[in-house]
Amino acid sequence: MEFDDVLRKRRSIRRFSDQRPDQAVIDRIVEQARRAPTAGFSQGIDFLVLDEPAALADFWALTEDPDDPATTEDIADRPPVLVLVWSDPQRYLRRYSAPDKIDFGLSDPDAWAVPFWDVDAGMASMQLQLAAVNAGLDTWFFGIADGEDAVRERFGVPTDRRQIGVIAIGHRSHEPQPESSVNTRRRRALEEQLHRNRW
Repeated sequence: MEFDDVLRKRRSIRRFSDQRPDQAVIDRIVEQARRAPTAGFSQGIDFLVLDEPAALADFWALTEDPDDPATTEDIADRPPVLVLVWSDPQRYLRRYSAPDKIDFGLSDPDAWAVPFWDVDAGMASMQLQLAAVNAGLDTWFFGIADGEDAVRERFGVPTDRRQIGVIAIGHRSHEPQPESSVNTRRRRALEEQLHRNRW
């Protein structure tokens, strides 16, 4: 698939079929995502793949909003694979404590004007989504609003990792997708967003 086509086809899909992607394809997508750039080649990004029915059921049960429980339709349209993306600030701090990086003064987390561990994990998340689209799959990036501590405990996530988001992967359902902002809002004109040489 041409890169321009991959960019155009990437959409947030919220209703998935029950067709499960091949595990080797998911592994390849994660391999491609972990090649995203990281500051100092710190490589402080971890991917937790949930693809077994019991693990997926536990994730959804632990993260369900008690004030907005899932409908039968929601449950039927859930993705067959979830990839939870975590950043590891300590890998960055250790890397920038090394002799070749210590002069940057970034061995303390408060010294970072921007927490690159989260920026890099965000780039890896997008790279993962583009790799999935290139493999003929669909994705949806979302965050954990409820139950993060319970998810950490259930899946053994170290306490020093930061939750960046969750990427749903699968094939879109043939059922109509719910309305989203992309259907109701116009895309800003390039001239509104592109500033050349000055604002």
